[in-house]
Amino acid sequence: MAASALLLARTDAVAVIVAAVWAFRDGFTFWVRAPFRQAGAGLDERPDEQALHIGVQFADGRKAANAGRLPGPAGSVPDGLILKPYGFGGGPQDWNLSYWVWPLPPAGPLTFVCEWPAYGIPETRAAIDGQLILDAARHSIQIWPDGQG
Repeated sequence: MAASALLLARTDAVAVIVAAVWAFRDGFTFWVRAPFRQAGAGLDERPDEQALHIGVQFADGRKAANAGRLPGPAGSVPDGLILKPYGFGGGPQDWNLSYWVWPLPPAGPLTFVCEWPAYGIPETRAAIDGQLILDAARHSIQIWPDGQG
């Protein structure tokens, strides 16, 4: 794990936290947790423009963000950065989302970004040092040899 518990935003209704970052040889996964203060607050149907938006920005300026109600893919190979939804779950009091990011970030600030208009959260940012992920990636273990699974 490269980092944990990075607060992105907090209102009277909900908080948005980067709960964990796991580094791998080719990229990293991060988990976003959104606990609601009151059970049921996370079940409201809202239009996509009111949905939770999550993004990343590398120190070299490359960036990608999700769009829409559920996590959606963002970025592209030609731009050199992919943010891909990995998982979504939770319930009426807690949302859990995870994303795969490729490639590994360069050293320098790795900024996580969120915006959630439905809950009055403007675009907010919090950063960690990308070197933490690079260091952790060097210690990752390969489970299967290349080309096998």
